[in-house]
Amino acid sequence: MHCRMAKLNPEEIPSRFAASSPLIPSPDEFPPRWVYRTIFYQIFPDRFANGDPENDPPRTAPWGTRPTRDNFFGGDLKGIIDRLDYLTELGVGGIYLNPIFLSPSNHKYDTQDYLLIDPHLGSLKTFGALLDAAHGRGIRVIIDGVFNHTGDRFWAFQHVLREGARSPYAGWYFCHDFPLRQHPKPNYECWWGFPSLPKLNVAHPEVLAYLTRVIEFWTTFGIDGWRLDVPNEVPFFFWRYFRRLVREINPEAYLVGEIWDDGRPWLQGDTFDAVMNYPWRDLVVKFFATGEMDLPRFVEGLAALRARYPEEVTLGLFNLLGSHDTPRFLTLAGGDKRRLKLAALFQFTYPGVPVIYYGDEVGLTGGEDPDCRKTMPWNPEEQDQDLLAFYRKLGAIRKHSPALWDGTFIPFYQDNAAGVWAYLREAGEERLLMVMNASQHDRIIALPAEAREEGRWEDLLRGGVYEVGPGYDLVVKLPALTGTVLRQG
Repeated sequence: MHCRMAKLNPEEIPSRFAASSPLIPSPDEFPPRWVYRTIFYQIFPDRFANGDPENDPPRTAPWGTRPTRDNFFGGDLKGIIDRLDYLTELGVGGIYLNPIFLSPSNHKYDTQDYLLIDPHLGSLKTFGALLDAAHGRGIRVIIDGVFNHTGDRFWAFQHVLREGARSPYAGWYFCHDFPLRQHPKPNYECWWGFPSLPKLNVAHPEVLAYLTRVIEFWTTFGIDGWRLDVPNEVPFFFWRYFRRLVREINPEAYLVGEIWDDGRPWLQGDTFDAVMNYPWRDLVVKFFATGEMDLPRFVEGLAALRARYPEEVTLGLFNLLGSHDTPRFLTLAGGDKRRLKLAALFQFTYPGVPVIYYGDEVGLTGGEDPDCRKTMPWNPEEQDQDLLAFYRKLGAIRKHSPALWDGTFIPFYQDNAAGVWAYLREAGEERLLMVMNASQHDRIIALPAEAREEGRWEDLLRGGVYEVGPGYDLVVKLPALTGTVLRQG
């Protein structure tokens, strides 16, 4: 990928992109339109696939054993390359990688060097091969950017530990006094009080110049975007600067912020394209997984979220059922696969970008971190093949249904007592009707068919055709905790 490098004077950056500056949306696409039709797949690299045992960390744990906060399993970039055909069959068009830079941990949010691929994951050549192989299959790749803090093994922090106030890097961090001490309580600011995660002073001109080099390097290298870690703890001016820098190099880069609540401050067109949609996930978990939320509150909650953002922003939000920071959805659902299937059906047909957390599609379970970071089972006998086939079918339906990319969302039918809900997605000539039975009982659902609903409806998920004549209802039979997708025409 050949891109023009941004040329900026780091000394001018804080004044040019100050936090008090007005919100000026960038002139690029917000969000980039390709994300609307993309299914993303999140990969925790150490746990997905081991493609090169030669680069395994010392004392690598046997694949499939219990994960801890500190152990390694040997997953790497070569393993991801080897499984790209699997992702293609799943309908995946985008990969989100947890951090891949040099780091002493298995999660790698404690960066030791931003310009090096961790050798236990591979090399720069391996990462280039992954990008080439993924792009050759039409799969885009975004990487995790951790710019709020470094690890304590980062070269600049190590110098401050040794030299104290004499270090030219002392201003890179928020040091209260010298010499620095990490225990029993650090005398410098760090993420959530963890001594191994010292907070970076991104407003320091030299820090900004260094991070500019990092951001330029990886964006120019050919990635398709960034997922940004804890952005709410970083000054706004940095993200305004970050967006302009990245978009000058790649106008179609997708920028996703890890925001757990209201994302509006970050979705004004001047910082991110999307946020990880955790408020949406909370509704989905409470309605589909645990059943602690009834249908009226669920529908009201969704309507409130849609009202929060412009439609084009809602269509680009990162809609996830789980991540490396949450318990697995199937575990929250008490192991009831029907609940996961119904939630996935909703995820793939509701406005926004569906994101699969690796292994959910084969029935992987797990509680809080680190249990939610188990290794991916590759033995077919250890995979739920029925669930995998269901996910593949959802992927195929979304891939071939433009109405699910950027179509209008229209509430169609709601029976609170029966736990039945239906909604339409429309784009151009395509009309899709999603019907869901979220109750514990089988239902025969008579959907009121007016003139627009008359005609032929194809069941894309289960097969079969419904013919609706004038004056007749569209009658759909759904077992408990199931749903389907109907296409008119």
